[in-house]
Amino acid sequence: MRRGIKLIVSIAFVFLTVPVPAGEILITNASIHTLTGAGTLENADILIRDGAIAALGTDIDPSSVGKVIDASDKQVTPGLINAYTYLGVMEISQVEGTDDVSTADEQFSSAFNIFPAVNPGSTLLPHNLIHGLTHAVVAPESNQRVFAGQGIVLQLGKPSSILNKSAAMFARLGSSSSEAGGGSRASSYLKMQQALADTQEYRTNRHAVMSGNWRDLSLGVHDLEALIPVIDGNLPLVVNVHRASDIEVLLELKRQSGFKLVIAGASEAWRVADKLAEADVAVIIDPMANLPIDFDQLAARLDAAALLDAAGVTVLFTGVDFLHTHNAFLVRQAAGNAVAYGMDKTAALKAMTLNPATVFGFADQAGSLEPGKQATLVIWDGDPLEIMTLAEQVLVKGKIIPMTSRSTRLRDRYLDLDNEREIFYRK
Repeated sequence: MRRGIKLIVSIAFVFLTVPVPAGEILITNASIHTLTGAGTLENADILIRDGAIAALGTDIDPSSVGKVIDASDKQVTPGLINAYTYLGVMEISQVEGTDDVSTADEQFSSAFNIFPAVNPGSTLLPHNLIHGLTHAVVAPESNQRVFAGQGIVLQLGKPSSILNKSAAMFARLGSSSSEAGGGSRASSYLKMQQALADTQEYRTNRHAVMSGNWRDLSLGVHDLEALIPVIDGNLPLVVNVHRASDIEVLLELKRQSGFKLVIAGASEAWRVADKLAEADVAVIIDPMANLPIDFDQLAARLDAAALLDAAGVTVLFTGVDFLHTHNAFLVRQAAGNAVAYGMDKTAALKAMTLNPATVFGFADQAGSLEPGKQATLVIWDGDPLEIMTLAEQVLVKGKIIPMTSRSTRLRDRYLDLDNEREIFYRK
């Protein structure tokens, strides 16, 4: 009999945790941050049909809508995006079997792509999702080579899915790349320059190279093939670099080669903000990184994001101190601190929504709230940039996501210890 009761409870729990199918949903009376030219709509409604936003306004008739969500005194934003994470490829950094972020294999560099290692069933994905994070750029890492490889765009959900299997090429320059350059950042730069030049040479003379009738190139064929979209300007090259002088060197290389450059880390990027804006180079930054962790970051400051934005640089946010996994959702706290140190509020919201969606090529689906786009959004119980505000409800492609995760289930399991359930812990 007891087993029968357990089975019924288990079945009920399954139904409770399945996302509500997309249909017609009306969110009413909300403060809606569209992050478009329409600005913020007060006491407005969002009509969702078949997973997409069908209409926004203040006069939508709710009488024929299947489900109505009253969002009075609440705020709605697009789902949040963290522009630099390890979600899905790192569970516990100190457990080798759960860390697929990098490889020590010297056979591949730019050809290394982390997408086959992504675990859509990672417990960290629902944990971040119920805190409002709906998309993440997932990056590879390497301290042994200049080019770390290709990263992806991950759409969190129940289930999560890979939105783009090759969203950007990632590399390092500066002190963190000196090992790959034999101990000097100058050699690392030369390796990057030579790799891009050899890729151009390979593309022009592919048949001769493949036939063995050409000189030896600096990279293998797989790595050269992977870099062709970079030199064509179709794949962003995200370079993790901090020192202002290193950033200027990269800007000159971009001018020579014409690739699409994105700077990550960027503690001293504010010092060359005008040059970054002129070159149309976006910057991924943690607005709370103000400590000189090494000599490349001596000029780190809390108002760096505000200075970059004021200069016209497209700013993207990652979370607090590059916490790439369990706390990737803290990109929201980072954005709030950027506003506290002078950044415009709408600009800060865009830095974790529309800007990363635009830079990484999925702004047609996410990043803003407008008719035709996916209904992937968050209903907040207050100002989304206030640290005490909570995500009250998350929708992904029009599906209402149950606000549960492994963390909430563990919390609920041990919240009341005076019960008769078979639990494995007693006070």
